[in-house]
Amino acid sequence: MVKVMKESIFEATVKFNEEFDNADLAAKSKKPGDEAKIEVLDLKFEMSKIKNKLKEQDVRSQSDKSIKGSAIGGIKKDV
Repeated sequence: MVKVMKESIFEATVKFNEEFDNADLAAKSKKPGDEAKIEVLDLKFEMSKIKNKLKEQDVRSQSDKSIKGSAIGGIKKDV
């Protein structure tokens, strides 16, 4: 069995709630701290891709490996 890796990308809308000792500290905070509570409000699927887990695994057949393509997708002919 060939193992594959699936990478998924989502856009998330989240809400953080964090308690501070005063408004000045809250205003200066740029990122939520480790103790902040998070609520996921919405997830939007963007894309996913599935690829071989191991780089040395090659899904092309042995006969396909001899064909060389150019950067624009054409086939190079031996001259």
